[in-house]
Amino acid sequence: MELNLNFHSYEEWMEYFNSDKMLNEAKINIIGTEMLFTKAIEPVTNRVLRPFNIEKGSSWREGLVSNNISSRLRAILFIMQDILRDDKNPRIYAPEAVTHFALLLRGLYPRFIGSEYMVDSAQLKDMWPIPSEDLTALSFDDNLFDMIVTNEVIEHVPSIDKALREMHRVLRPGGWHIGTHPFAYVNQNSILKSEIIDGRIVHRMEPEYHGNPINDAGSLVFEVPGWDIIERAKKAGFSNAFMKFIISKKHACLANEVGGVFVLCCQK
Repeated sequence: MELNLNFHSYEEWMEYFNSDKMLNEAKINIIGTEMLFTKAIEPVTNRVLRPFNIEKGSSWREGLVSNNISSRLRAILFIMQDILRDDKNPRIYAPEAVTHFALLLRGLYPRFIGSEYMVDSAQLKDMWPIPSEDLTALSFDDNLFDMIVTNEVIEHVPSIDKALREMHRVLRPGGWHIGTHPFAYVNQNSILKSEIIDGRIVHRMEPEYHGNPINDAGSLVFEVPGWDIIERAKKAGFSNAFMKFIISKKHACLANEVGGVFVLCCQK
């Protein structure tokens, strides 16, 4: 089972979603179980993926963990491997610095830089020398990076549109932003859960928090992107944007519900 598909619109996806090509839950679980007992290879590093760590209640997307890297993160590595195959020393930025994934990239790419978002001076002092960056107001120069990678980040940014514009600004011409996020894959429009109005947070739905490696309180979810994220990326300046859909036994990439791991891909 190897799928590597690009979907450029809600309509394109729904045609596929309603076809007999879609996997049902039983088939997805069979594939996942087979992955647990089949040799697989981590993209970029070529490390063998055995054994897997499966925590009770975890999903295939987050639970197929080997070498501290999940199915979702291997999908990112798979795309990085493809895009950067001819670039021997790329400049890469990720708004994460203390995760296993960030540490992996730091070891693989000498010109990788990671950051965290610090909320106050005390946290800045505690985390020094790790840099603090706001994805909606990056400190970097224009046209600097070959790639920006965001893993489960943009849903926590108060303005996804500002973040897209900033990432576009600091990418070199032809550079890529790739990233994962919770995805409302049957929705054309994104789901606004919380927003900032006149300097205060206003909740439009029940507040939702996800884990944060440097803050035990977690990170608030502001918005869950739908398919309109593609047009919003183009409006931010990207010349090309699509959702990549990956299922791979070779690299142990799988997700629940629809089987594939969705990755937003935007090229400047």
